[in-house]
Amino acid sequence: MKGVADDAEADSALVAAFVAGDERAFDRLVARYERRVYAICHRYFGNAADAEDAAQDAFLLLYRRAGTFAGAASFSTWMYRVATNACNDLARKRARRPQSAGTDVADLADRLEADDVIANRELGMELTAALAGLDPEYRDPVVLHDVHGVPYADIAERFGVPVGTVKSRIHRGHARLAAALVHLRTGAGGEPSDPSAPPT
Repeated sequence: MKGVADDAEADSALVAAFVAGDERAFDRLVARYERRVYAICHRYFGNAADAEDAAQDAFLLLYRRAGTFAGAASFSTWMYRVATNACNDLARKRARRPQSAGTDVADLADRLEADDVIANRELGMELTAALAGLDPEYRDPVVLHDVHGVPYADIAERFGVPVGTVKSRIHRGHARLAAALVHLRTGAGGEPSDPSAPPT
């Protein structure tokens, strides 16, 4: 069981590092859990499109609320609960309103922050600013896939990386983009919601 204990310690260390401001620690957490979170979401929805959207939501919750992880249970258990909550939330939202085909950046931002309604023109300006702030490593795949509809395989061929790497960069780009949008909407130092509240 030493390996499990070591993994738990590594998870806790990464969470602590991310909460302290180390963005690379967040990337490592995503890399460690993206397959497990996607598997949870795929079992819930039974299709790849909804599973990918729910997984993105789950990692956004991780990005925004990692500081609420108290360590009473293992991080893997906490992340499982976050992923399940993300699935439940997405299922409720999609039951309330019809979904358009595909997912673009504007739809992502609207869906993740649906309770904070703003004018389309303002959202467009915020999206432009948020995208400009992304590292090219994440921005380019996000724009190609979400805005221009380029398939994962074509993006992978363009950059000479595996398809899994493209999906991972898009997942991480979505999380950083959504967090940047929250920051832009609330202003520097603002909080869209109580950061101590558990994931819902």
